[in-house]
Amino acid sequence: MMPSDTPGRWDDAPDPAEATPVPDADAVPFDATVLQQVAHGDGIPPRELPELLGRVDAHLIDRRESLQRRFESPYSDERRELFFVPPDYWEGVASVLSLSPEGKSTVQRAHERQLLRIGAETRRGSEFDAALDIRTAVVVGRE
Repeated sequence: MMPSDTPGRWDDAPDPAEATPVPDADAVPFDATVLQQVAHGDGIPPRELPELLGRVDAHLIDRRESLQRRFESPYSDERRELFFVPPDYWEGVASVLSLSPEGKSTVQRAHERQLLRIGAETRRGSEFDAALDIRTAVVVGRE
């Protein structure tokens, strides 16, 4: 089975001819390919995705020190830092930020897909994919 045959994996992108661009996506710590994948799934319309992810990122930036103390960070670069967190982490974030169930699902999917994309780019894909069996991912932008 090819990676693109697995639903929800990092390279499961829409056909570029069919994809509606995600506007104003430069302010969030996600690759454009990940945003396109997430924007064309069920849930939040593409035009609303940057605002939603930006609001969540602002919340996470305020909690970076706590995340650094409490959770493993398998990857960091000049643009973002990734963390492995408990599976219920997004429930708490959704509650604090009053996210709809669709919003929570979209945010979690964006964070997990970014982790998988970075895993593939750094040859740590198997490791990161296995980690998602017991944890979830959080991507926090650099200020």
